[in-house]
Amino acid sequence: MGSETTTHEVRQPGLRERKKQLRLQSITHAARQLFIRKGFSDTTIQDIAEAADVGLGTLYLYAKSKEDLLVLVFRENLLQMIENAFDSIPEELPFIDQVMAFFDGHIEYHKEDSVLARTVLKELSFPVSPQRRHDVDTIINHTYAKLTQLVLRAIEVGKLPSDLYVGTAVASIFGLYYHLLQGFLCEFFSEEEFRKNLRHALAMLLP
Repeated sequence: MGSETTTHEVRQPGLRERKKQLRLQSITHAARQLFIRKGFSDTTIQDIAEAADVGLGTLYLYAKSKEDLLVLVFRENLLQMIENAFDSIPEELPFIDQVMAFFDGHIEYHKEDSVLARTVLKELSFPVSPQRRHDVDTIINHTYAKLTQLVLRAIEVGKLPSDLYVGTAVASIFGLYYHLLQGFLCEFFSEEEFRKNLRHALAMLLP
């Protein structure tokens, strides 16, 4: 009886799939450039379609509204920023300093264009369409995953107590940051006050 050999091959995307991905990249690139240059409010769906050289019907296959497109455009950037912010944390720092280092990457990212960041934050806070909710969940879940890693690592080396409720701690840390970020982007207080308030709030929250 002969032996049977099974070969596992990595499936390569087909031509149609590659074209679809390239079209999406063209749309998101055009949208990002227009949002930065003209501003979100002054950019129309028609502007984006023309810049990407696609019809409106094609564009609506990828995003049902300008707001959906905004979140889609910045999703990958935000995910990469979160990854970079986590990787840059010095592990020898006290835990609160590690959290501040993690959020420092977020603050610097949003500072680059605070007007556009306010618009993105609004759509992240109130995702009314299924597509937007999916993209927002992806961003938030990635942030929570990195904060969870940070908390678990701190527990492992004795920087946080072993009986800490990890999920509650992560949700509370992110909630503090997100609340203060909204105030900062709306110019209720300065960046210095934002950082100081966040540090003080974390010190009160964490043991």
